[in-house]
Amino acid sequence: METSIQNRNTSYRNIINKIPNKRKQIYEIILKHNGITAQEISNLYRLPINQITGRITELKDMCFIKESVLHINHQSGNYCTSYVAVKKTEEFMFLTNAKYSALVNMKKSLEFDYHYGLSEYTMKYIKKELKKIESKITRLDTLQKIAA
Repeated sequence: METSIQNRNTSYRNIINKIPNKRKQIYEIILKHNGITAQEISNLYRLPINQITGRITELKDMCFIKESVLHINHQSGNYCTSYVAVKKTEEFMFLTNAKYSALVNMKKSLEFDYHYGLSEYTMKYIKKELKKIESKITRLDTLQKIAA
């Protein structure tokens, strides 16, 4: 049993090492700080915010990071979400399973609406969203298989 857990944990670490460089850079910053906002990353590392927020969304979709707590941005007075890295394989598997289930439910709902006979505009929108969801499901499925 211990060996299979070690293999799974090694597989999870290998997945993280294979993500594209820009995502990996943001992941490593979040891992290092253990609770940091996109704006703080931008300020500390002098990176444009638009290069950070997209990577954060991608990393969240892949379940490599998760939202932590809200921080107040002292410049704007608004609240900002901080992010932490998902470090444990068990948590990664739990998050990917939950996200996978939510995406499958969304897909089923959209497919039902699509076949229900809505307007052409709505049908095009649903078709586009279905493709996005299917892509996310496939990505999570691949990640889970590698980590298993």
